Amino acid sequence: MNLKQHFADRELVELRIIAQNQGLLIEEKDREGFARELAQQMLSPEHVLDVWKDLSPQAREALQALAKDPKGMPTPAFERRFGELRLIGPGRLLKDRPWKNPTGAGEELWYLGWILRSFRNIRDEMIEFVSIPDDLLALLPIHLTDTSNAPFPQPVAPPSAEQDLGQMLLDDLGTLLAYVQNHRVRLRADGRWRYHDLRMLTPRLRLAKIREQPLEAGGPLHLLFFSAKKLGLLTTVRGYQRFGRALRPWLEQSRAAQMKDIFQVWRSAPEWNDLCLIPELRCQQGSWSNDPLLAREALLQELQRANPSHWYALDDFIAMIYHSMPDFQRPDANYNTWYIQNKEGVFLHGFEHWPDVEGALIRFIWQGPLFWLGAVAWAQDAPVWRLTHQGWAFLHPPVSTSEDDRDAPILTISNDFVITLAPHIGLWDRLRVALFTFWQSSDPEFRYLITQRGLKRARKRGVSTSRILAFLERASGHMVPENIRRALRRFDS
Repeated sequence: MNLKQHFADRELVELRIIAQNQGLLIEEKDREGFARELAQQMLSPEHVLDVWKDLSPQAREALQALAKDPKGMPTPAFERRFGELRLIGPGRLLKDRPWKNPTGAGEELWYLGWILRSFRNIRDEMIEFVSIPDDLLALLPIHLTDTSNAPFPQPVAPPSAEQDLGQMLLDDLGTLLAYVQNHRVRLRADGRWRYHDLRMLTPRLRLAKIREQPLEAGGPLHLLFFSAKKLGLLTTVRGYQRFGRALRPWLEQSRAAQMKDIFQVWRSAPEWNDLCLIPELRCQQGSWSNDPLLAREALLQELQRANPSHWYALDDFIAMIYHSMPDFQRPDANYNTWYIQNKEGVFLHGFEHWPDVEGALIRFIWQGPLFWLGAVAWAQDAPVWRLTHQGWAFLHPPVSTSEDDRDAPILTISNDFVITLAPHIGLWDRLRVALFTFWQSSDPEFRYLITQRGLKRARKRGVSTSRILAFLERASGHMVPENIRRALRRFDS
């Protein structure tokens, strides 16, 4: 919007006040002519520079902030920084004379006619913005530097011990798939697993040992099931959990590509609402809504600036977001429309509750999904983190799918028929092992026991013992104990 269009929406008494504050003499009597003449005189380059010299430092700072974005700044955000823009009718203007005692730099500029208010459609929502008229902006002596990113927090000392989950979530997804392969999983009416199967599954998971939570509580188990279904690896057939059509081609990918897929599921799924999964908060139903994708993308853009070789304090990172982009999940910068309560039932309205909502969201994402996905590592004794190399690969395509140890043996077999899996084993081979064995342990390594019952189960699926022996020879680097070779051959005879 240009200056003339802006003045078309303002009363004649306001225009006269603007002319007075600008030090301009306008002889036109009617509002339309007055507005046209006022805009013309105000846009004289020499006059603009004269007015600029008399501005307060705060008003110049406000113009600098508005000029960073062509659409300006949401009104609540602008008023939070530069004072309220009071709505005063024409009858009270001359009596109250607000330009003499402005609430801040905002009203100083408003009564100079240098800023305007207008509505813009942002993500299908009409939001009021404060901005500078386009033709005036071109004349202001504002020299913008690249201020799109605030300085990233300074690194802190590395911890003595760290916790990096790596590809543990992928390993647990393999465990979930193996369970479905070997059990008839009947679902509840609402599509969720029955407690019997959950009790059987969870001891086999590695992430469950770190943060054991119910399936619906937004913990790692929730993310595990959510990812499997979104990727099409699991589906429901006549009330039972079955493999989806996408499973086979997905299993043939590298582990790095599979981890990237799981990360992308979390990153791009609007159904996964991090804000409403925070244990300390309660999202109440109502006419309000938040956009999980908007918040995640804004935070991930900042995360990708981290150096994987450095450690950072989470409090420092949250402080950077607070000062440089506090409205990262609220395009309208309005902190009074969301119905969110803390555990005590107190509604968290107002910008003063930013640490309780936005701050809590950042903590949850860093300590929850990003940690479970192996994108960030944590110190064991302090709230400091680092971006892992896997996390860096998630955020900086393309992802290398080469696996240096792809030719190394993927399992070992002991004389007592116990198979121990190597950390780099692919999920396709993992399911092969699970088909003819029974699970023994998951921590610190996955171990499975070869049994006659397991071999019979594989035979019913059309997998002969000779094929199993050939697989074990290849997978172990031809290190199958002789007693196991004889036992498998006898079983096949």
